[in-house]
Amino acid sequence: MKFLIAAMFVLIGTWASAAAEVTAGSIVVEHAWARASPNGAVSGVAYLTLVNNGSRDDRLTAASSPVAENIQFHETKMEGGVSKMRQLQAIELRPGAKVILKPDSIHLMMRLNKQLREGETFPLTLDFQRAGRVEIPVKIGKVGAMEDMSGM
Repeated sequence: MKFLIAAMFVLIGTWASAAAEVTAGSIVVEHAWARASPNGAVSGVAYLTLVNNGSRDDRLTAASSPVAENIQFHETKMEGGVSKMRQLQAIELRPGAKVILKPDSIHLMMRLNKQLREGETFPLTLDFQRAGRVEIPVKIGKVGAMEDMSGM
């Protein structure tokens, strides 16, 4: 029985590791996570890491999910001691670049049509100019989480 339980944990760990990274052409998408949304919230935020292993520029041009009416790319920056957010049309991925979407930086701003509940996952589809379309599972962490939840 102990062996069976240990084997199940290995399988679950292997599945979770595999689900945490997806490749589209030369682009690797990893560590996709979102904050749980409070009941009644209309906005949500998701984060991930993009790595361009190719020799050509690429761009993340669109994102969509069944949990959101729309998804925009936003960047938060401190300007004169004030935090300001602006919408980006795309996220540029230079050859060899690693772009980390994280709190208080670049992120995916979602207009939600469903509450994001801690411990659940949802599918996120990303469209790249060169690499094409890829779907990745997004793990939902705590409300207000400030770090990658890939270890959940």
